[in-house]
Amino acid sequence: MEYRIILCPIDDVPELSDMSVDTAAYISKLAGARIILLHVGEDWYRSQSVTTDSREWAAIHKDWLDKGRLLLKNAEARVRETGVNNVETVLAEGDPAHEIIAEAKKRKADLIVMATERHSRIEKFFIGSITDRVTRNTPCSVLLINV
Repeated sequence: MEYRIILCPIDDVPELSDMSVDTAAYISKLAGARIILLHVGEDWYRSQSVTTDSREWAAIHKDWLDKGRLLLKNAEARVRETGVNNVETVLAEGDPAHEIIAEAKKRKADLIVMATERHSRIEKFFIGSITDRVTRNTPCSVLLINV
């Protein structure tokens, strides 16, 4: 399988993001693939039912976006430290699984690299799993790294 575009979603859990970023960078070096780092901010999406047009909410929203940009900036620097320079970042908002799948389709990704924590069947039943929804609905291969 030839990999040209690797989508690497990152979140605010360093252990997970670092593992997926390092793996994506390793595969990119071997295949010469471009890496697209994606952070999906879900805080604003999940709180829309209680938000207003106030300055306070606007400041909170900006803060959430700034944190996402910082996560992406740090992940990009981590990739570049490995010698991979064909990397870009994308900041999105919404349901993480939906946005990951949409970005994979939009970019025609060949591979999605995601790190995941193991959850019990009961946890998955009640809260679902972003990883499960991505693997069931994505148009490309998914490499899962269990942490």
